Amino acid sequence: MPRRRDSLSEFNLWPAFTDALSGLVMVLIFLITVFVITEVLIGREIMGKDTAIGQLQRIVEHLEGLAGDAEKEAARLRGRAQNLESTVSERDKLLAQLRNQLAGLTADKSKVEQSLGSVQEQAALLSVRAERLAAELERLNRALAANQKDLAQRDAVIVEQKGRIEALDSALKKKLLERVEELEKYASDFFGRLREVFANNADIKVVGDRFVFQSEVLFASGEATLSPSGRGDLDKFAAVYRQLAARLPADLPVIIEVQGHTDRVPVRGRFPSNWELSTARAQEVVNYLIQQGIPPERLAPVGMGEYHPIDPADNPESYRRNRRIELKITSR
Repeated sequence: MPRRRDSLSEFNLWPAFTDALSGLVMVLIFLITVFVITEVLIGREIMGKDTAIGQLQRIVEHLEGLAGDAEKEAARLRGRAQNLESTVSERDKLLAQLRNQLAGLTADKSKVEQSLGSVQEQAALLSVRAERLAAELERLNRALAANQKDLAQRDAVIVEQKGRIEALDSALKKKLLERVEELEKYASDFFGRLREVFANNADIKVVGDRFVFQSEVLFASGEATLSPSGRGDLDKFAAVYRQLAARLPADLPVIIEVQGHTDRVPVRGRFPSNWELSTARAQEVVNYLIQQGIPPERLAPVGMGEYHPIDPADNPESYRRNRRIELKITSR
C-alpha cells in the first residue's frame, strides 16, 4: 500500500490539466465560432424574415383591402340578391294574377261563346219576328189608307161635338151662375127677414153670411138640451124659413148648415170633450128644426168644438162670444 501512495505522489497532474484546459479552450473557441456563425446566420435569417414579414404585412394589408372590397361586393351582392328575390316574388305574384286573369278570360270566352250562340238564335227569331211585323205593318197601312175617309168623318163629328160641349159648358156655367145668384138672393132675403125678426135681441144677430145664436140663448152651461126660450127663438127662425120656402126652387140645392162652437174651457159632465158637446148641440138644433117642418135634406149638423173662435182673447167675455150656434146658408 505505501508503495502505491508513492507512485501517485510522483504522478504530475499539470500537463494533463493543461491538455484538458487547452482542449476546453478549443471547445470554447469552437463553440464561440459556431455561435458567431450561428448569430450571423440567424441575423441574416432574421433580416430575411423581416423582409418577408414586411412583404407579408403588405400582402396582408392588400388582402385586407381586398377583404374590405370583398365585403362591400358581398353587401352589394346581398342587396342585389334581395332585389332579385323581391323581383322574383313580384314576378310570382304577377304570374299568379296572369294565371287568374287567363282563367277568367277562359271562362269569359266560354260565356261569350255561349252568349254568341244564344244571340244567333235570338237574331234568327228576331228576323222571323221582323218579317211578321213587316207583314203586319203592311196590312195596317192598307187598313189605315182604307179608313182615312172614316177618320175625316170622325174628325168632323169630333169638331161638331166639341162645339156642342162648349155650348153646354157655357150653358152650364150660366145656369150655375143663375143658381148662385138665386142662392145669394134667397140667403139675402132670408137673413134680411131674420134681422128684422131678431132686431131687438143682442144675442141673436146676422154676421155676414151667418145667423148667430149665443149658446146661452139656447142651452144651459155644459148642456145640450134646448131651453124653453131657445125653442121659442128657433120657432121664429123656422117660421121665417117657411115664409120663404115657397119661393125656393125645388131643385136649388140649399143647405142650412148648423155649426156648434164652444169656448176653450175643458168641459165637465157627461160629455168627454168640447167636440162632443158642440156636436150634440148642433144635432139638437137640427132635430128641433125638423120637428118644426124644415126638411131634413135641407139641414146639416156640424160640431166645430173650440177650434174656430171669433175672439182669440183669454177672458170671460171672449169665451161667451165664442160659445155660439151658427146657421149658414150653403149648397151641395
